[in-house]
Amino acid sequence: MKVNNKTFKLVFSALMIALSVVLSFFRFEFLYGGSITIFSMVPLVLVAQMYGVPWGLLTGMVYGLIQMVLGLKNFGYVTGLSAYAMVFFFDYIIAFGAIGFSGVTRRIKNRAVAASLGSIIGCFLRFVCHFVSGITVWKAMSWDDAPAFITPRMLEADMVPYTYSLFYNGGYMFPEMILTALGSAILCTIVFEAFKIDVNATKKLKATAEANLSETKTDAPAEDAKTDE
Repeated sequence: MKVNNKTFKLVFSALMIALSVVLSFFRFEFLYGGSITIFSMVPLVLVAQMYGVPWGLLTGMVYGLIQMVLGLKNFGYVTGLSAYAMVFFFDYIIAFGAIGFSGVTRRIKNRAVAASLGSIIGCFLRFVCHFVSGITVWKAMSWDDAPAFITPRMLEADMVPYTYSLFYNGGYMFPEMILTALGSAILCTIVFEAFKIDVNATKKLKATAEANLSETKTDAPAEDAKTDE
């Protein structure tokens, strides 16, 4: 099957976005806030691994738009145009679009390694986006029920926004990252084997074409010399 066919690419990506949305409803709340979903990022990683970073970014952004619509109530907790913009981009569009960077490892031959490593990169970038939003929009001015291992310095007025955002977002994103890495390694391996996908095929064909062109140019002077004789 030609997975690079435009129609297949669009339909497959749409199905993966829909699957991610459905999986995002299967979640459980984390101790310090936020929620962990069951493999909701895995279909987006698969798209990025199959079609590369640009298409993966677009797919992630579309998913982010859907999540924004589903979470419109979050905009009611902030005020001001700048706050709305930060939530729009750093909690949804850029945050989920960043999963598209999972495709940077797609050329690695071991599919399980490529998918798991790529998903870690994508999830980490998503965490960074949420962290930035946490310290600029959702910043906490105090944290009364902070864990005992948090030092007093980390709970001072100038540090608590960073501390709270780190533990709030890191608390659910770290388990999400692990689940995504495991799920992506399994799903990508199965899909790539089932469809006989070789993302390096185009690169190999291009290298072969360039080599043939180079040989043709090299042989040309010799043929011209024979003609002159």
